[in-house]
Amino acid sequence: MTVTIVVAAAENDVIGVRGELPWHIPADLRHFKRLTMGHTVLMGRRTHDSIVRRLGGPLPGRTSVVVSRSVGGAASGAGPEGNPHWASSMEEALDVARRLGGGEVFAIGGRAVFEAVLPHTERIVLTRVRRDYEGDVSMPAGWLDGFTEVERDDESGETSEVPFSIITYRRIGS
Repeated sequence: MTVTIVVAAAENDVIGVRGELPWHIPADLRHFKRLTMGHTVLMGRRTHDSIVRRLGGPLPGRTSVVVSRSVGGAASGAGPEGNPHWASSMEEALDVARRLGGGEVFAIGGRAVFEAVLPHTERIVLTRVRRDYEGDVSMPAGWLDGFTEVERDDESGETSEVPFSIITYRRIGS
């Protein structure tokens, strides 16, 4: 099973403000959907809750595994076929993803999930928003240490109101 972090981060590594993304970039949302569709996505409870608030349920076309210390305590947004699945630790979440037949599993946030899954991560797909933002959640210090850039698309965000690049990293030695 391949574990991939998919994240949008500002130049200053900010990823959130008051439980939401600090920007709205439709082209990046389409990229995220194409990348994760049909796969299992791992997330924390607050990320899950923000998706449920926005969409009325889990991400369509994906199987969600929510990592929360209070498993099942917030079963809001439960959709068809037991989606989302709940886990009390990253190890349990990865076991659930394996049982679900995860060829590639995407960790989509928030910061605590990124920190916990980083040692298991082989690939990072970063949407680098090319400006600084104020926010209350940032990626952990040194999060790209041990990874090397293998692909970059600086053109995808050129027509966007908010410029961005899509950069793929692989763990060194993978």
